[in-house]
Amino acid sequence: MRTTVADLLRLPHLRLRLFAGGEGLHREVPWAHASDLDSARDWMAGGELLLRNGSTLPASGPEQDRLLRRIEDAGASGLVIGEDPQTPALRNELAAAAESCRLPVLLAPYSVSFAAIARAVADANAREDTARVARVERVYAAVRDALGGTPSESPVARVSRELGCRLALLDPRSGHPVDPAEPELAPELARAVVDAVRIRHGKIPGVLHLTVPGSGRAFVVEVPAAEPTVLVTMDLPGPASDTSLLHHLATVAALDVARHTMAMEYDRRVRAELLSQLMDTRIDEPTAQRKLEALGLDPAACVLVAVRRGDWAGQRNLHLTLGRHRVPCLLLNRAPLLFALLPDEATALSTVRQKLGASATFGMSNALGSPGRLPAAQREAVWALSMAASRPDRSARYGDDYGYRALHGVEEARWHVERSLGALLAYDQQHGTELVNSLEAFLRCRRSWQRAAAALNVHKQTVMYRMQRVEQITGRVLAETSDLADLWLALQARELLDGSGHTHSTQEAQHTGPE
Repeated sequence: MRTTVADLLRLPHLRLRLFAGGEGLHREVPWAHASDLDSARDWMAGGELLLRNGSTLPASGPEQDRLLRRIEDAGASGLVIGEDPQTPALRNELAAAAESCRLPVLLAPYSVSFAAIARAVADANAREDTARVARVERVYAAVRDALGGTPSESPVARVSRELGCRLALLDPRSGHPVDPAEPELAPELARAVVDAVRIRHGKIPGVLHLTVPGSGRAFVVEVPAAEPTVLVTMDLPGPASDTSLLHHLATVAALDVARHTMAMEYDRRVRAELLSQLMDTRIDEPTAQRKLEALGLDPAACVLVAVRRGDWAGQRNLHLTLGRHRVPCLLLNRAPLLFALLPDEATALSTVRQKLGASATFGMSNALGSPGRLPAAQREAVWALSMAASRPDRSARYGDDYGYRALHGVEEARWHVERSLGALLAYDQQHGTELVNSLEAFLRCRRSWQRAAAALNVHKQTVMYRMQRVEQITGRVLAETSDLADLWLALQARELLDGSGHTHSTQEAQHTGPE
């Protein structure tokens, strides 16, 4: 049996005195916890004897009353006030609150250290500590059995059964279980967890205490994982509800999260291969339709999103975040772009934007409609992506009014490229030359031979020769405004179709002679 507050009061070497709350002297004391924080409850699991320096007590009676009620709400077994020269007067309101809550308030003389009180509690509970160690050993034995047994039972489920309590691994942003196969928490409790973490800006203290009508009392602790994760414990046995056991359980939960993360990574790769097959038309449409529907994706209500840049860690874990928000998706990284097939819903798109950060640029296709339209949707998404870079929110949808009024879509842009640059592109491909990129550099440099030569890292005479070859092959005259406008529009269309910005500047240092 654990020591009680009355047992500590009887220890002569501690010289503790009862100030108020004598009806609570029977309370058991599993541990002593020293803290001068007004939010000490965030670091307590319940049952601790709270040790507080007198100099940190509020001076007024109402404030002392509120402090004691917060301590009682945290489940403390009692309060020890260490008297010192700066200790304010203990008010009647404090005594009345102690009597009302039946929470013992003890006074410790200035000469008695908190370390001595904590050691007395530890020594008195030495036998119970042995039992606590045994409980921890049961936890890890249950993990060993789960890892070596049937795959259908997770380590958290096995430990929950062993301890006779309820444990749940939760995403604190969405309120959903980490594993979609696990049952959802009661909506009131899930919402309470999300709200408690949000108001702390994602910074979780040692232990969050939640009391939810209909769900009872729950403890929430952080789980070390790549994505924000918490362990919610309910119906934890009284003697086991110490902070150390909660953090042992969090360690077990981290193993469970790691196992689930590995499974999700395998699933991501399978889905990426499916998206690759769809974009390259390597799968027949009926089969594709069945596979997409099996993954919870309705092609008629999906869009393809092309993303450039963004937070690298966010890209790496995007599939985990979307899974935890119950957003079905296919993700494929084709450098330098990330493609995502998602439901055309505000929640899905906002989750992606929030995860990848403000530096990411987004282009969205029209509604997919059918799996066979993926190649066209890819061109639409890349087209929209090129337009998005100049927009305030760095996002665009195919068909929006972008400002390029001379180009109204992918097919028209391809027609301009083929009509004006087709022969030049074919010549470059056949001869390994860089005439198209040289033309673009020349026009971007305002037709300055010197600046274009510097940009291309070649001699000025080489630029002049290349522009002569451009005129010969295209049949255009660079001195004619109409021909210049036509070639410039075709270059812009090519850039939009590629969706990669100004990536056509060549490494001309390797080609110093004329072509």
